[in-house]
Amino acid sequence: MSAQAQMRAMLDQLMGTSRDGDSTRQRIKFMDDRVCKSHLLDCCPHDILSGTRMDLGECNRIHDLALRADFEIASKHQEYFFELDATDHLQSFIADCDRRTELAKKRLADTQEEINAEVAAKVE
Repeated sequence: MSAQAQMRAMLDQLMGTSRDGDSTRQRIKFMDDRVCKSHLLDCCPHDILSGTRMDLGECNRIHDLALRADFEIASKHQEYFFELDATDHLQSFIADCDRRTELAKKRLADTQEEINAEVAAKVE
């Protein structure tokens, strides 16, 4: 990425997509259904957990820092209730994590029973 492209990306992040007064430059708006509402609120689990054991990979929705800046500017004047979408997203993620944890506990219990049976057989 060239230095000019990096500076453009940094300005988009700080000032939003319409920083040059060109409203046709950015065709997608932060209100679009394809945009990750959790990312706009800076709480997308795909971003938070990247590089950890619970890494979910890439989010299937659009993550753009310029759209986040647009949202922050617009949310000062109007409430969009994106928190509800983000809450639903996080609750589904938590339910998935709970399901994975229960499966792991069950496998651990099964493995522990097998180990205990082997130890008992060796003791006899």
